[in-house]
Amino acid sequence: MMSKLSEQRLNELLDDDADLDEYGEWTEEAAARVKADRQNNGEEEYGHVKLRHPIDMQTLCSSKGQILELDQTELDPAELARAATQMAMDDVKENHKCDIDRHINDELKSTIPPRDLFSHRLIDNTQDFDDQLGGMLHLIKTNGHDGAPLDGIPSSEAIGGIWKQIIYAGVGETPPIGSTVRIHYNAYFELNDEPYDSTYIRRRPCEFQLGKFNVLPGLDFAVRTMQRRERAKFIISSDLLYGEHGCPPRIPPKAWSLFIIELTSWIDCTLADKLNQLKTSDDEVTEDFDERMRIAQALRDMGNDEYAKHNLERAIRYYAKGKQFLLKTNPSNEQQTNQLKELLLKLYLNSAQCYLKLRNFERTIKNCNEALQADPKNTKALFRISIAHRSLQQFDQARAYLNTAFQIEPYNAEIIDEAQRLDRAIDQQKKTEQKLYYRMFNK
Repeated sequence: MMSKLSEQRLNELLDDDADLDEYGEWTEEAAARVKADRQNNGEEEYGHVKLRHPIDMQTLCSSKGQILELDQTELDPAELARAATQMAMDDVKENHKCDIDRHINDELKSTIPPRDLFSHRLIDNTQDFDDQLGGMLHLIKTNGHDGAPLDGIPSSEAIGGIWKQIIYAGVGETPPIGSTVRIHYNAYFELNDEPYDSTYIRRRPCEFQLGKFNVLPGLDFAVRTMQRRERAKFIISSDLLYGEHGCPPRIPPKAWSLFIIELTSWIDCTLADKLNQLKTSDDEVTEDFDERMRIAQALRDMGNDEYAKHNLERAIRYYAKGKQFLLKTNPSNEQQTNQLKELLLKLYLNSAQCYLKLRNFERTIKNCNEALQADPKNTKALFRISIAHRSLQQFDQARAYLNTAFQIEPYNAEIIDEAQRLDRAIDQQKKTEQKLYYRMFNK
């Protein structure tokens, strides 16, 4: 007789309901007959079987919970090695996805394309700086001695300054003076592949305010030219770094440096300060719609920054201040109304995510309802409000919101996983109720 697992797999794969008993399982005669036929034909237990429907292999491979085994006898060693490497890479990507919240990733965290994640380790610093400068843009020109800028002269006559080459283009505007920026960088001396200074090695970014010169002048000037998420290579002369004498023994005299800088985020604190300094009402800041939108966006950015640091309470305060400020903003046309609603929707979603992580499910539901009033088909709001209702054991409401989200995005993996969690929670509640009733009537 075949094992229970074998019977179950055969039931799923073979279209032969006549051999099933009243419980939907294989009869002993049918199972023995199929096994004998396969042995007579020289087939293995899971050899050629008839499928009810055709299988799309691409869909099957991308589905969760599927385990595909390679037939090593039909693959040469090189092909087998490539397949194993690809499977390992897929596992790493899958584990990385499980560590972050995909539904808030595009709002609260900046990402770098996978091909560029470790490019700071792959720079070519085997050439001297003179050979590398030819393919770079000379942004700032100096005399090479005291950092004095030289305007209106050709690059060939400028001894020092800052040269730039973009590795990965960013998005948005460049940060204005007074903004708080957060960067990662590696710093190299000429003809040296090992960085002498690295935020990657320290495992924490460098954060400073532009224009205050709390860092090296060359670093401050270089970051001013970058966009959010941009990665660029800079060669900076010694007069904008450690000067003529350097910092022995670590920094030699007159040392030029190559910097690989990534601007991960920046916040325009100058706009937010206007709101923080209010003494009477928000309306006295400015009545200009664009200015008020920039202030609200700055508050949201500050909240996002606190969220990234896991300071959820502080993030909620920034989001709340941004919502209050927008609710007192009066748009004058339809375009401005849509801009206001879009930003307000993001603030509600961000607040809901913070409350969800704090397990404050009532506030999560409140913010999600506000978001759904602005956009009834927003899957993030539907997804988060469903989780909140499930956590409160309000399963009917959770199912209703989750079904709506599933109709909008039927292939969303997170929504499918939440549906499974909801089913398990309902089953667990039924079992608990059954035990309770059993105890009540069997005392």
